[in-house]
Amino acid sequence: MKCRRFRRLMLVPIGILSVPVVAWCLIVMIAPTDWARVHLASALERASGRSVGLESLSICLGGGVDLVNLRIGAPGGLVDPWLEAAKVHLDLSLSRLVFGRVDVSNLDVERANLRVLRRADGSLELADLVRSSRPASSSTAAESPGPSNLRIQLHDARVEIVDEPTHSRVTLERVEGQGLWEDGKNVEAALNGSVNRGTFELTGSLDRAPGRPSFEGQVRADGVEIDGGLAILRYLVPVLAGASPSVSGVMKMEMYLRGEGDDCDRLRETLVGHGRIAIDPIELEGTDLLAEVERTITIPLKSRVASLNSDFSVGGSRVTTNRLALHMAKTPVLITGWTDFDGRLDYRMGLDRLGDRVPDRARRLLADLEIDIEGLSTLRLSGTVDDLTVTVSSQNPDSGAAVDELLNGSDKQRLKQIGQTLRDRFLR
Repeated sequence: MKCRRFRRLMLVPIGILSVPVVAWCLIVMIAPTDWARVHLASALERASGRSVGLESLSICLGGGVDLVNLRIGAPGGLVDPWLEAAKVHLDLSLSRLVFGRVDVSNLDVERANLRVLRRADGSLELADLVRSSRPASSSTAAESPGPSNLRIQLHDARVEIVDEPTHSRVTLERVEGQGLWEDGKNVEAALNGSVNRGTFELTGSLDRAPGRPSFEGQVRADGVEIDGGLAILRYLVPVLAGASPSVSGVMKMEMYLRGEGDDCDRLRETLVGHGRIAIDPIELEGTDLLAEVERTITIPLKSRVASLNSDFSVGGSRVTTNRLALHMAKTPVLITGWTDFDGRLDYRMGLDRLGDRVPDRARRLLADLEIDIEGLSTLRLSGTVDDLTVTVSSQNPDSGAAVDELLNGSDKQRLKQIGQTLRDRFLR
């Protein structure tokens, strides 16, 4: 008798615990999921102002909603969506969905394809996600567009970065990471993955303050193979300048950037940062730089594979190379100068400490002729990142005046030939 009573008492907590499970199963079986799919897609379209497509929706037994093949594109159509995701899990209850409330605090995205596009006119395809659409007034300061607090987890994603002004196209693969969207305006993210058979790590933050959005970020890359899609590197490394796409090498890079503004003009004015790049090896065969230099100097075949180290800074609407060392022969070649954001460039390229390699007797002879030893080995790189020009540059424009007065025509020609021979030996 006591045993039966004990069994009956045990059924009470079991029944209480089973009620939510049974209720949820009934909801899953009875709820019209096609209606929920259409309703959720409409809610997402109203919230984002963009076209949303959704293949199917399933309600999870343990809570939440799974979206299958989610697509988000420009307003009015889904012909070319900028986001596609194979599976998205939302911590969204059916009751909130029924009452039109799409309040989500956690978002898990698997196997997504994201496109980040800057058009030829400089405009961003996702510009409205960067800037806040609300004015900075006291009446609306407390209201911010977007979710109040949203944690995002990214798994096995693919991000395609297309920059039409610089003809660059980079694909980030196997991207993993997380992000936090707070108060509808502050976004923080940490991502890692692979790019061109190398690895990368990216951390950054975005403040979507009305009228004055700002960002800062840091990127590290290692073992990245250079190809034509990384044409934007021409703004950072003048050795890569020119129209030739045949540059190859393996790159390691660290870079920090920050700026503010909701249009390109403001970003150009405020963008600052610094970084370091190492390319080892770098194959110079077929580059515009090598072709231009060889018009003046013959480069030995074995010197066409080199290594490169560069420090640079960003500010004043240009990238300034403080010191770029190109180890192409026995003597490092140093390059200093700048490239502005419009692609114009101006650099000086010369052998490092050439004067120390010249014998004392030859140095005294050149000094008597008032010839600048360092100036003899200086080249100027000018033009644009698409059209590079290399010319001989002298630090002292009047350095050849004394030579013209001392030597006749045949002597000048002989001295020129001797100088070319010495120069080629220095380079070898």
